[in-house]
Amino acid sequence: MSTLSLHRDGHSLHGDTPSLHPVRDFIADWLEATPAAILLHPVGALLTDWAKATPAAILFHALHR
Repeated sequence: MSTLSLHRDGHSLHGDTPSLHPVRDFIADWLEATPAAILLHPVGALLTDWAKATPAAILFHALHR
């Protein structure tokens, strides 16, 4: 099983330093504890590759050169 470790400013999220962004920390901790964290990277990569392969993206890239 894979784990997700989120880091910020060179410190782990679970460090001893007080947080200035409790909402961001809550979301990161929740995400890290869910099975969705395992799927985020592969699904994001698939959607990115799919978007780049659409005819509109290919045409835009060809015209942008």
